[in-house]
Amino acid sequence: MIYTKTGEYAIRAILYLARQPKDSLAMANQIAKEEDIPSHYLAKILQRMAKYGFVTSFKGRGGGFKITKEALDSSILEIVERIEGPVITLKCVTGLKECSDEYPCPLHEEWSELRDRIYNLISGKSVGEVAKEYNEVLQKV
Repeated sequence: MIYTKTGEYAIRAILYLARQPKDSLAMANQIAKEEDIPSHYLAKILQRMAKYGFVTSFKGRGGGFKITKEALDSSILEIVERIEGPVITLKCVTGLKECSDEYPCPLHEEWSELRDRIYNLISGKSVGEVAKEYNEVLQKV
């Protein structure tokens, strides 16, 4: 895929939180178990998400994590890029130092089209919209 395991886990965790009832809290170990994510790895990702304002952390008995409005309004791309940096490289996939529409590599046209489609896919909907559609799919299954 276009992102690392960290990005994948961040997406799965934020969508899990987005699908929860409005004011409920989810424990990190609960998210890890239900999303099949290593708990120590998820804890670090959730800390980063809290740092960037995508989740709120509540400590102590009855604590847990809750998604923020900022995260619900953000795209998948925005979440992943905050957590792990740029996910869609503009570099030439064949390694040429100069690759452009004027001086294309053998894969330039196909890669440009694919890159643009992926970018539009993960930046075109908010986390809230994706979570809503996810719940609709789950209800049909």
